[in-house]
Amino acid sequence: MCADPLGACIVAVVTRVPGNLSIVVLALAAACDGAPTVSADGAPQDVNAAVDGASAADTTPAADAWSPPLECRGDPLPVGEGTAVRGHAFAFGPGGGRVVGGFVTAEELPGRCARTERDGAFALQGFAPGGTATLRLHHPSHAPIQTGTLTVPPDGLQRVTFQAPDHSTYRVLELVLRLDADPARCQIASTVTRVGLSLYDRTDHGEAGATVTIDPPVAAPAEGPVYFEYLNEQAIIPDRRLRMTTRDGGVLFLNVPAGDYTLTAHKEGVRFTTARIRCRPGLLVNASPPWGLQALP
Repeated sequence: MCADPLGACIVAVVTRVPGNLSIVVLALAAACDGAPTVSADGAPQDVNAAVDGASAADTTPAADAWSPPLECRGDPLPVGEGTAVRGHAFAFGPGGGRVVGGFVTAEELPGRCARTERDGAFALQGFAPGGTATLRLHHPSHAPIQTGTLTVPPDGLQRVTFQAPDHSTYRVLELVLRLDADPARCQIASTVTRVGLSLYDRTDHGEAGATVTIDPPVAAPAEGPVYFEYLNEQAIIPDRRLRMTTRDGGVLFLNVPAGDYTLTAHKEGVRFTTARIRCRPGLLVNASPPWGLQALP
């Protein structure tokens, strides 16, 4: 075991994908005195390098062991009446991009299913105006992920987003955080975002200098908030020592007991939307922009 897994054993290399959140890509050395192989431009050639003899990719489920949710097997139910929720699935990991061929379901619409298209777009119809929408993305290459819980207006919701890490990226984040993810609990993420900005904008969108609280409060072994350090335009990393957001805006709450929660951002002179979270066992719940902790005009 490495004596300092955040020091000699782990080198963080972070890229920014246009139109997406900063992507954490971690190159892991095989031993404390080892070093990741890098290419001429300084980028790691293998982001799944071994740690203590085990690859970060080893936890990826075999494709033939995965099957779509029951709602998405066979012929889908007729769309019927109701309000639509539309958005895109972004890939959180090396290369960024969109999640293609995923299945989108909703806690409020049992039996209904949508697919993500070539640009990651999806549309799911049948929501009751004034009701809620809690979406979940299913894909064999990505960790199970859920959105925040949103109120559906009469004209529906647009630009609802997933930020879905693949299994290797998720495992690497566990390693850099020294996190033993409890399958009976959830992991929560959100972004404190500047006025009018979101994943769809080709610019930094985080609101620096904010704090985030969770209600009801959580106690150990749950952790949080853990903020993302902004090192430069191409470098971020989660850092437990931080006490507020950086210009990246990212925040985590780890190993949270199952239940319903509200995230609230705080900064003098700034008002924010809140984010409702339905924490379900084994899920990453990400209230991502523009439906997370958004600064208001």
